[in-house]
Amino acid sequence: MAPPFRHRQKIRFRDTDCQGHVFNANYFAYFDDAVTDFLEVRGVPYPLVTERGHDMVLVRAECDFRSSAVLGEELEIRVRVERFGRTSMTFVLEATEVGSGRTVAEGREVYVVLDRTTGRSCPVPEYLKDALAADRPA
Repeated sequence: MAPPFRHRQKIRFRDTDCQGHVFNANYFAYFDDAVTDFLEVRGVPYPLVTERGHDMVLVRAECDFRSSAVLGEELEIRVRVERFGRTSMTFVLEATEVGSGRTVAEGREVYVVLDRTTGRSCPVPEYLKDALAADRPA
């Protein structure tokens, strides 16, 4: 498999809660941004996927919180494809704080590919597999 893609995310005031750290649900938004950018960098931006008659829906998301991130810090979120199922793709994500290198959160997300005409799951198309599993830096 290819090396992980790296996405940068600066922590904004709006991301924090009354305890002064990133509100836990925001990590899923960060992960979504990272996966979206990964697809784009690999040549399969979401509009292209839909133009080809497919869609991708998130069916499982998990996150383990390792340490707090706070206002002004910057996260690097690494994304890689862990596996392809028949109709699904599993992404592994790791958020680390850039300045210290400490792990902030680790996640895993599963997307199922749909046929846009029928709305039913379908096999992961080869163009997605080829782009996302390519042995090249993202």
